[in-house]
Amino acid sequence: MARHLAFMFLKRGDEVLLGIKKRGFGQGKINGPGGKVEPGETYKHAAIRETEEEVGIHVKTCEEMGQIIFRDLYFSGKPETNILHVYMSDDFEGEPVETDELAPQWYKINAMPYDQMWGDDEHWMPEVFKGNKVDAYFHFNEMNDFTDYKVNLILDKCIAKFRDSDFSFPEDKDEDNFEYRDAARAVLVDENYRVALIDATNRGYYKLPGGGIDDGELIEEALKREVLEEAGYEIELLCPLGYTHETRHKFEQFNRSYAWLARAAKQTERNLMEDEKEDGFEVKWFDSIDDAITAVEGVDTSDMIYQAHFFTARELAILREAREVLKEKYGQ
Repeated sequence: MARHLAFMFLKRGDEVLLGIKKRGFGQGKINGPGGKVEPGETYKHAAIRETEEEVGIHVKTCEEMGQIIFRDLYFSGKPETNILHVYMSDDFEGEPVETDELAPQWYKINAMPYDQMWGDDEHWMPEVFKGNKVDAYFHFNEMNDFTDYKVNLILDKCIAKFRDSDFSFPEDKDEDNFEYRDAARAVLVDENYRVALIDATNRGYYKLPGGGIDDGELIEEALKREVLEEAGYEIELLCPLGYTHETRHKFEQFNRSYAWLARAAKQTERNLMEDEKEDGFEVKWFDSIDDAITAVEGVDTSDMIYQAHFFTARELAILREAREVLKEKYGQ
């Protein structure tokens, strides 16, 4: 099981607040405020709490900037996966104070002391300072030196937002306590630009191949795995489309789906979960993206399960976005 950590960049003009870590793992290195996510705590709340505890500053609002996955990072001689959830804020109050954890100091963004920081920092922090959102991993050895890494930029484009009230469902929960559930979904085309959908034959709806991102997975890794499992294809990623955002009060969740345009490559066997078999998942190819859109538009959700209202609207929004990209980039 992965350990989840939350980290906060406090930005003031062209400066960011970091400090020398005074104890624990990484003692003596320059780092920012952050720490372990406690049970029942959202990543955002953890980042805000750790900032107040470690440097005495109250964060009023902040923006999520992505995740950094540390694979095989050694604690007490054992490798484990750590996932760092990164936030940034320029909306805070108070002056930094030294605590038992951190001796804070403002640093110029264009003159960061990377030689006194963790080795991975110089590979992803500059992107965050530019305002880019990142999805990255670093693979470590027993000396906690990273041996491999990848830093992907997330296309920060919201295709569409949906919430319960859009479908006449009640909104009766405190959204401040909602957790994020992230997923990756593909608009899958073949060499002739036919489009594949998953036909839930026993449920009467269509969906894009894709699903939830597991702990320790990059978005691209999850997408490839999910398409292989549901549709039975290895894929070539063509381009990101953006993401959709769903607010679901019934499950007290924010559901975020990162969408990609992808091309089917090698066909192989599918590996469906039991509930997917029960729903009758079958791959159905449509001659064009317009035909795929028409099929999803024809779904009657009036008597369907709660989730079907959301993902029918979601798939339509993603397919329509993909149609524009196919016209612009591929002449389809």
